[in-house]
Amino acid sequence: SVKTEKEEKIKLYREGTKETVNLSVSDYLAGVISAEISPLYSEEAIKAQAVAAHTYALYQQEKGVTLTDDYKKHQAYISPEEAKEKWGEKFYEYNEKMKKAVSDTQNKVLFYENQIANTVFFALSSGRTEDAADVWGGKVPYLVSVDSIEDVNAKGFESEVKVSAAEFKNKLKLESVNIESVTRTEGGSVKKIRISGKDFEGKDIRSIFGLRSANFEISSGEEIVFKVKGYGHGVGMSQNGANENAKNGMNFEEILAKYYPGTQLVDLFEK
Repeated sequence: SVKTEKEEKIKLYREGTKETVNLSVSDYLAGVISAEISPLYSEEAIKAQAVAAHTYALYQQEKGVTLTDDYKKHQAYISPEEAKEKWGEKFYEYNEKMKKAVSDTQNKVLFYENQIANTVFFALSSGRTEDAADVWGGKVPYLVSVDSIEDVNAKGFESEVKVSAAEFKNKLKLESVNIESVTRTEGGSVKKIRISGKDFEGKDIRSIFGLRSANFEISSGEEIVFKVKGYGHGVGMSQNGANENAKNGMNFEEILAKYYPGTQLVDLFEK
């Protein structure tokens, strides 16, 4: 028997207007990828992003979560009106490109062993992605550290943050600044850092000082200088890496297989 497509709705809480809207899956996904990825990226990278966004939304919904458009909690989203404001006269061209990526990947999502996958993603790795266990604790078989060397030549790969020694000590409640030891994850991020007898997690240092990632080198003197690589939590798909791999000839299926190893691309209506 032929399954007829039932257009699911996605409930989305909009932080700006504090209202909950009901959107068709395709409108929601077009709004997510318009907010999350550059329209200048390769088509295959945008398609990979559409599948990741769709899968992620279903994963959250299955847990009973109401999605928000706050990228720190879930994934960003912009309405067509907001996209028009963002893109100006390029709106029609870019909007078509986003809608095409969504329709080209319609109903396609990633599963791992018959469970919908938690397809998290981020902007730019530091050359390798991070293992979920190192960042959030808890092993996820398809969120492991993989090579993403394509990222090292990206614009914004390295960034720098400087703070005064006084501010540094104040924020971390330290008497002095003596960096005693640093342990790193397989992906290169700071897992633990010991400063003047106190232990900190790299991700906490990242959030306290507003660093682009937890992969940093730290040097101390009059000023504390953080040299940071990559952008984002580092788990799952690197958006920049997806684009670089697409430019090198990978299609969206191959990109997804690279960043979410062991997952299967499934058509929901054939499942």
